[in-house]
Amino acid sequence: MKQLPWTLCALAFALLACLAIAIVNVENQRNALAGKACVDPTFKNEIDAKCLASVQSREHWWQHLGYAMTHFRN
Repeated sequence: MKQLPWTLCALAFALLACLAIAIVNVENQRNALAGKACVDPTFKNEIDAKCLASVQSREHWWQHLGYAMTHFRN
């Protein structure tokens, strides 16, 4: 019976880690789009998808997480 709470705790931590990774990725792309970092050089009004997948708009992942956790919109 002692294994069940630890298993649930490990699963909750894994879920929290997955959600944090998703939030960091979304905030990275949002910041890149807001800063116009991935404008397609050929078509000025379009977005370069390869750039958006690999851009680093801030120096560290925790900066994305901190910004996303402190700035909410309705």
